[in-house]
Amino acid sequence: MPELLEIDGLVVDAHTSQGTLTLLHDFSLSVSAGEVVGLVGESGSGKTTTIRSIVGLLDSNLSITAGTISVLGRTVRSPETENYRAVRGKHVGVVFQGVGSSLDPLARVGAQIAEVIRRHKPELGKAEVAALALETIGAMGFADPEQVLRSYPHELSGGMRQRVLIALAVVTQPELIIADECTSALDVTTQKSVIALLSRLVAERGVGMIFVTHDLMLAQEICDRICVMRSGRIVELGPTSRVMTTPAEQYTRDLLDAIPHW
Repeated sequence: MPELLEIDGLVVDAHTSQGTLTLLHDFSLSVSAGEVVGLVGESGSGKTTTIRSIVGLLDSNLSITAGTISVLGRTVRSPETENYRAVRGKHVGVVFQGVGSSLDPLARVGAQIAEVIRRHKPELGKAEVAALALETIGAMGFADPEQVLRSYPHELSGGMRQRVLIALAVVTQPELIIADECTSALDVTTQKSVIALLSRLVAERGVGMIFVTHDLMLAQEICDRICVMRSGRIVELGPTSRVMTTPAEQYTRDLLDAIPHW
């Protein structure tokens, strides 16, 4: 059975008025079903460039100049192929950073979820769409799912909006979820509930996940493997327990040393 995600030798360049700058250098990574892989590194290390490359959402001045990306054994990006539409949303769900800019403030939550369902599952009727939206929101742990569906984003707390974003990412039942710094703006208690929700989705649905964070302690809680990035390169990749206790690279040790110890 093929890996959910296989990235091989990916190179991403930025084209600027001063010339070409390489942002991602020979990046290779795989993700299996039921596995959580953490992308960890400082700001500017290449984490966001990596995940935007996977789903074909790079800025216009960025381009993939080498390497391949495959999802469920299907090549979605190579020097000869670009087929993101076949997998984005349907097989790969993304929870983007920043709940404020990721939801339409003028549309109710139910309408936004229904729009995603109709786009990727056009065969479903109106009643089926409504039932799937309610079922998905219910799985996010809300006390009153129907009220959440009737609400506008500004009527919900930050943690509730984050769970709505997760619902938007998983409502099409994708095999792979990409979570991009999805807890960075939350308080500690809400952060813990979101991490528990993501862990439950992996355990119950067997999805694979890429968990992007700058927080090594948070990665330790949820990830099976950790990929440490610096300046667009992988500097360390291995099981979470090994990376956290006996890191092979000085950069990883520096990140661990920077964690406050009270």
